[in-house]
Amino acid sequence: MSKASRKKHQQRLHKATIRKYDQVKLADAIIDLCKPFANDGLGFVDRQNLVTLAVTAWNLALSCNLEERRMMLRSSLAELPVFKHQFEPDISVFFSSPPLVQDSPDTIMMMRLMTGLMQRKDELYPNDERHIVDYDFKPSPKGYQLHIKSLIPKRSDA
Repeated sequence: MSKASRKKHQQRLHKATIRKYDQVKLADAIIDLCKPFANDGLGFVDRQNLVTLAVTAWNLALSCNLEERRMMLRSSLAELPVFKHQFEPDISVFFSSPPLVQDSPDTIMMMRLMTGLMQRKDELYPNDERHIVDYDFKPSPKGYQLHIKSLIPKRSDA
């Protein structure tokens, strides 16, 4: 297949994918997940961190099993640079705690944020099973630009 043919093929696949997901680009969906947690006062680094959490939450929300989500949430938070310390004691508090209070530990606040993002994904995009494999968030003259690379699960004909 020539380079031009591959490009046309990729463009057709992209259009078909966008049609399948109600004309919603994945980057727009991630920005939409972040809206309640973002405000105009956030700087670039804070916005980038929020997008990172939203991407992680999106991928975690693809799991249907609650216990699997809990395990994946633990391992994902452990991988974030912010959490160099152990937060296992906070896990049990998190899953049985009342709503946030001002002096909640950072780990509990981060878990609340992640679960809030996962809940928004479940509510807004329940049938979107695209898995995010990479993303790039950078400033642009019009604000910020988000590019996402994703995998689309193959249909099972069984």
